[in-house]
Amino acid sequence: MLCLKTEKPRNEKVSLIGMMGTGKSKFGRIVANNLNFNFYDIDTLIENKFKTTIKNLFQKEGEVFFRKEEKQTIKNLICKIKKNNEKVIISLGGGGFDDEDTRELLLNNTFVIWLHTPVNILVNRIGDGSKRPMIRGDAKEAINKLLNIRTKYYSLCDYKLSTNRLTQYQVTEKIIKLIYSRNNKEIK
Repeated sequence: MLCLKTEKPRNEKVSLIGMMGTGKSKFGRIVANNLNFNFYDIDTLIENKFKTTIKNLFQKEGEVFFRKEEKQTIKNLICKIKKNNEKVIISLGGGGFDDEDTRELLLNNTFVIWLHTPVNILVNRIGDGSKRPMIRGDAKEAINKLLNIRTKYYSLCDYKLSTNRLTQYQVTEKIIKLIYSRNNKEIK
């Protein structure tokens, strides 16, 4: 466990974005536990609501239905955390930042960190992608295609954190430094 800082965090509402397999949920939980923040995983909130997996929801209802539900879930969550003045880490699904209204809402109400991981590492982490609804066919080709579309949205984030060659501890430490930093451009 990392040492907790005694000063007040600068960024008390944080969203983690990025491709599937970057570790958004994993690092979100770790950082939230370290800082005593609440942790919300958008996909898990949706799965709990519908009592099924995201993959099944995609198969039964389709992507358009899912994206609409994802957008509403994020909107409801932002309203809740603002009302309760919660300190939070939010983990979005890989496509959760694609919607313009959602991006604007998150950028205006949270500090958005893009966890960037090279494609070859993502492919190793997700395997054949059979549990991922957006992966059809060759996983590397599908990830490259999605990343080419999503990079223009991800790049609008407040901070891009390249996780390549970093240990789990180093990624966690960098996220925590970003939360406490007064000048995020100086994080090393």
